Amino acid sequence: MTQRNKNLLIMLLIIAPFALTMAFVHLFVDLEDLDRTNKGTLILPHVQFEDLKPMHTDGSRFQASELSGQWTLLYIASGECGTACKNGLYYLVKQLRLGLGSDAPRVRRLIAHTAEISEELRSFLDDNVAGMIEIQADANAVNHALLPFMSGASEATNHIFLVAPDGQIFMWYPTHEDIQDVLLESDKILYDLKRTLKGSLIG
Repeated sequence: MTQRNKNLLIMLLIIAPFALTMAFVHLFVDLEDLDRTNKGTLILPHVQFEDLKPMHTDGSRFQASELSGQWTLLYIASGECGTACKNGLYYLVKQLRLGLGSDAPRVRRLIAHTAEISEELRSFLDDNVAGMIEIQADANAVNHALLPFMSGASEATNHIFLVAPDGQIFMWYPTHEDIQDVLLESDKILYDLKRTLKGSLIG
């Protein structure tokens, strides 16, 4: 085998898993069809996760292919964490994922920080929602990519998003200070997640 063929084979081995994931998502889950019965707000056209300019906490680039294999509950943080933020992280991310039961391992919890993490947020994450994957995202890129689809929101941070295994951000949900609103929002997210997972072979 020539060196050129070896290089091509290596490239195929790297690309194949990501390509298969994308194929499964589009073959078995029609994200645009969710617009007919979804409880959250559908983002159309879907936003690519890489548009947020995601980075690992060590400064290395976060690749969209790292999202393959699972669906993602994404919380985008602004650095500070008030009541709505804490409700979103605890009830809408931690407790909601537990509500999925046996399907919970199919959904990862991811928080994207767009600013320096406050002591209050750091403490809340460590004490109440430990185990979330933490990355960084560019604040301007986040607002530019997502805010046009978020009617009624003043900023894209401090809200929750659903991300497909191929890196498409396709749904968003607001956070709330009032606990009754939080519980109603949790029911909406759980409904959409269960419906999505039921039609998917991913995870």
